[in-house]
Amino acid sequence: MHKKSKIFIFFFLLLISTFFTQTTSAKYVKEEIFTVARLDIDTCKPNIELIDIISSNTNYPTYANKSHSITGHLKITEKNIIRNNLSSDTIQIRVADTVITPEFKRFSLVSENAIEKIYQFSVTNLIGDGPLTLVIPEGTVEDKCGLINDTNYLSTSIFIDNTPPTATLVETTTIERQIKT
Repeated sequence: MHKKSKIFIFFFLLLISTFFTQTTSAKYVKEEIFTVARLDIDTCKPNIELIDIISSNTNYPTYANKSHSITGHLKITEKNIIRNNLSSDTIQIRVADTVITPEFKRFSLVSENAIEKIYQFSVTNLIGDGPLTLVIPEGTVEDKCGLINDTNYLSTSIFIDNTPPTATLVETTTIERQIKT
């Protein structure tokens, strides 16, 4: 055989073997399709926090009495809320250890996005004496997984003081002065 014929036959056999190899290997390829579910597992309970609070008492901002108003903001953090009962009716106001019923001048939603809601509130007629605490009861907010908020005792930096100052005379002294004329 001629050298050119040998080269031609070599390339021809190589081409045919490649074709058959690809064809036969294609026969044994098994296609597998996997379906993967996307799961969002919510393990976080709804959270309610006090963002800020201020007294209308400009001289002593950390003190207030029944003539002052208290204004603040509460924030709920939860993206899958199905029940939200946060309102002026569900917030408990305590002065020292006593539950009081002040007058809510305002309670409204002021900001909202996918994961949080911010409420503004304003109360007056705070009676009693002692530190001011807001209590948010358990179960005020519930998410799609059935998780509910815990009871939150939100301490404030405000002290309610409705006791007027008094003065008591402890001791008297009589001094006699003699004047010469």
